[in-house]
Amino acid sequence: MFVNEYRQVRNSETEAFGEPILPDYVYDALRGLKRFDSMKGRQEDAEEFLGFLLDGLHEEFLAVFRPGGELQGSRNKQSTNGNNDLTEKSGSNKNDENENAWMEVGPKNKTSYTRTTDIEESPISRIFGGQLRSVLQCPGSIDSITLEPFQSLQLDIQPDDVKTVGDALKNLTNPEYVDDFYSAKKDLVRATKRLYIETLPPILTLHLKRFVYDNVGGTQKLSKHIGYSTTLSIQQELIAPSQRLGKVIEYQLFGVVYHHGKSATGGHYTADILRYDDEWLHIDDTSITQISAEEVAILENPTQPTD
Repeated sequence: MFVNEYRQVRNSETEAFGEPILPDYVYDALRGLKRFDSMKGRQEDAEEFLGFLLDGLHEEFLAVFRPGGELQGSRNKQSTNGNNDLTEKSGSNKNDENENAWMEVGPKNKTSYTRTTDIEESPISRIFGGQLRSVLQCPGSIDSITLEPFQSLQLDIQPDDVKTVGDALKNLTNPEYVDDFYSAKKDLVRATKRLYIETLPPILTLHLKRFVYDNVGGTQKLSKHIGYSTTLSIQQELIAPSQRLGKVIEYQLFGVVYHHGKSATGGHYTADILRYDDEWLHIDDTSITQISAEEVAILENPTQPTD
């Protein structure tokens, strides 16, 4: 119903972009799910809403496909986030501490224990789902690797050296040190944890974490400018060594969602959308205006802070 009505509006000649749509039937369909039963009339976190929506679509696909057995869960499949039913598949190499892992041999014959999460695949997971590789290195022990699914990459923008989306991606893969970590020999050592991107989806969603918790004021809005362009280059050092192809992976920006306001509990959302004809539109409720690509992607720090 939504797609058909959207096409009619697009073909309308009464206004440049047609009359506004009030898709009550979309609300009615979503309210059948517990996550959305109190949605109408309330502000929701846009990234969280997208995650719930994609999860719901993923589960509906599986409900249709399961009876015929077209889709089967298998290791190393891209998937949506961990809100779905997850099962781990054991490898052939087991010991007391690694029952749900298999032995992986990497460069220079270096071995590690690798764990992953199995989830049934759907068109949604194939389009939006990727995987992160979490590597835990502990002196005197074999590396422990966990493959974790993601539906959007959560980017911390608090560090002072994070000024662009590229900086935030690099910060995601910076090593993290854990002191007083118990090793396999029961000794206290300093362990190192590091994230890499294992697989990337065709459509990549990046979430800039602007809501931060403060012990004094509670949840606060971080109004820090982060620069980006209309193209994103994923450098090879961000990719897990075993998955590197020797070339930069490029993405083309086609949508940005903004939260306006200083409060984490209220505010206003707008969006910039790239049309099929490479024209950018700014959408603010029922107001739609044409804007330039330079207005969408501001690389330099603006004179006034943005939301």
